[in-house]
Amino acid sequence: MLFMLITLGFVVVVTGCMILINRWMVSQRPERPSQSEDEDPPAQT
Repeated sequence: MLFMLITLGFVVVVTGCMILINRWMVSQRPERPSQSEDEDPPAQT
């Protein structure tokens, strides 16, 4: 039971850190709303 709680807590902490890092990386980079649209035409040629 204790091992299960420790494992679950570890997973929650790692997931929270990944979400915070992801939000920080998104807020740090310049906003380009048409980024996916700019990448699609070269892939189609």
